[in-house]
Amino acid sequence: MPARYTVRPGDTLSAIAVRYGLAGGWRALYRLNRAAIGPDPDRLDAGTVLRLR
Repeated sequence: MPARYTVRPGDTLSAIAVRYGLAGGWRALYRLNRAAIGPDPDRLDAGTVLRLR
């Protein structure tokens, strides 16, 4: 699994979490990346780089 992922148009946290088999699902991914995503986990901007671990 890569350490980082760059958000593409149409991506969701849940789809990214499933794609990479992240324990804890989208909530864990959001906790890791809250500073980059902001207060709304449903709003992902294309080009944002997320940590996957």
